[in-house]
Order: sequence, then structure tokens, then C-alpha cells
Amino acid sequence: MWHNGLIYKLIANKLPHYLIDIIILFLLNRTFKVKLNSTLSETGHIKAGTPQGSILSPLLYTVYTADFPVNNHITNCFFADDTAILAQGSTTKFVIRTLQRGLIEIEKWCTLWRVAINTDKTHSVMFRKGHPRNNLQSLTFVEEELSWDKEVNYLGLILDSKLTFHSHIKYNTDKFWAKVHVIIPLIGRKSPLSLNNKVLLFKQILRPILTYASQIWGLAAKTHLKKVQIMKNKILRIMTNAPWYIR
Repeated sequence: MWHNGLIYKLIANKLPHYLIDIIILFLLNRTFKVKLNSTLSETGHIKAGTPQGSILSPLLYTVYTADFPVNNHITNCFFADDTAILAQGSTTKFVIRTLQRGLIEIEKWCTLWRVAINTDKTHSVMFRKGHPRNNLQSLTFVEEELSWDKEVNYLGLILDSKLTFHSHIKYNTDKFWAKVHVIIPLIGRKSPLSLNNKVLLFKQILRPILTYASQIWGLAAKTHLKKVQIMKNKILRIMTNAPWYIR
């Protein structure tokens, strides 16, 4: 976040001068050093960004991005500094043209306000029914061509082009069993813990992995949802020391 740009926006939003002065003191003249083993770097000056962990930082970021480009045909989705833009239409040509116009406006805004873009983490996905098309026109952003991906990970949710959520459920399954192997001494059949404590560990550690973003992928096909239920049944049988035929 460019400090001078932020101060300009605070003034433009007609904040009281004394508050602006406090924020300027909060942001400016910050320094840092880097230590590696016994070697200490020279003092560096922080010319952009806000202190991480400060309660003011999210508010200042919101002020800074309040004038992010808005388009009637595009929906902007923000979570901290993760941004997604969505467009819909009856034809892929309309969607691509709309997204490209939006990207051009975003690029202009980022250039004006000195916002760095990581194009390596910028992806494009076309959500549509029917067979996928391999000849879709690529989008261009910050002088780089964005190829169309089959899926994208946004805030920990894997969205595939068909919205089947098969990849997300598989990812969750692998992550779930990896965590199970870590805590199996505590929840396994031979664990000395009481069942109440095992259930508490399941609710606090394992269940959040299974149910993350379930409000969205909960509409997946029953065949995919059944895999989640089977996985849950397995671990519950282990926790309760129940025989295999208990469902």
C-alpha cells in the first residue's frame, strides 16, 4: 500500500486533519533489519504497506481499495488482498470480452495506485456446461497471457470448471487422513483417552477439515458426498472401537 496514495485518499474522504496526522505518524519513518544467524543487515526504510497485525491495517486497506474499478457486468469478490472478478453471459465471447475490459480497468487502477500484481497467482477459469472448448481466446493482464485453467484454488476451495467439486473433495480427503495419522495415537482404538475427549479432538481438528466451505460444495453429486460420509464413518468406528460392520 503506497503511503502517499493512502494519505491522498484520506484527505479526499475528508477525514479530520488530526486523524490524518495520527495515521501519518503511524505509517511513516518505519524501519527494519534482517538477522540471519549472527549477521545483522543495515537498516531499511519501509515506504509502503501497513504494520501486520495492527487493528488499523484492515481499515486503511479498505479505504485504499474503496475505489477499485466497478463494472455493471462484473462482480468483484474481496477477502483481504485476495481478489476474484466474475462475469456471466449467454456466450463465452461475451464473458471473455467483459472480463478483458474489467482486467484493463484493474490494470490501470493498479498502475495509478502502485499496487503490485502477482501474475503467477492470477488464474482464469470458464465455468460452463457441456464439453470444454480448447479454442477459447486467452485473457491478457499486465502484458501477460492468462491461459484457461481447468480448476482454481480460491481461499482453500478448489473450483473446477464443471463445479463438480470432485477435486476439492479429494483434496480434503487427503488432508483429512494426513491429519488423522498425526493424532491417531490420541483417538485410535488403543488410546487411553475417554470417548468424550476423542469426540472433542474430532470436532476441533478433524471435522473442520471435512466441512470447510461445505455451504458451497454441499450441493455436489451424491456420489461425491458419499465419499465424505464413508470417511467420517471410518474414523468414528476407530474412535469408538466399533467393528467394521457398524455403519
